[in-house]
Amino acid sequence: MIQIFNLYKVYPDNHPALTDINLHIKKGDFVFVTGPSGAGKTTLIKLIFCAERATRGQIIVNGINLAKIKKSGISYLRRNIGVVFQDFKLLNNRTAYENIVFALEVTGARRKEIKRKAWQVLKLVGLQNRLDATPLGLSGGEQQRIAIARAIVNNPTILLADEPTGNLDSE
Repeated sequence: MIQIFNLYKVYPDNHPALTDINLHIKKGDFVFVTGPSGAGKTTLIKLIFCAERATRGQIIVNGINLAKIKKSGISYLRRNIGVVFQDFKLLNNRTAYENIVFALEVTGARRKEIKRKAWQVLKLVGLQNRLDATPLGLSGGEQQRIAIARAIVNNPTILLADEPTGNLDSE
């Protein structure tokens, strides 16, 4: 699923974010990457879904070598990766339901399937009664759950989560 070989990421100010990372994650693995702020956890996630490019090394995701991926292949890759961002990245001018629907619409799903899947994940995260609320009207934990619902609605083969429990209640 994810193979990383001798990965380096150095930012333009010569700040090394990642140094010689090697990682092999198989289908079905559940992996936590831990470390202090600034350790490169978010950078690693961004590299795996092609939001950034590695300085050196190799990342292979679902058999695709990200060093060789063309721009047109990135959207295909991302259809198989769900991402829960640390800052949620919800669209503030759309409702909770519309934020989830958006993730389905960009894949070309049919309207009937969109409604079914969106409702299904809203129920799964316990927010079926908040579907008309905009992100600004939701608590941090509710926003996080909408972000999770959006990340899983397309049934991705890989789910990446950056600080996934940061705003959730202890229950």
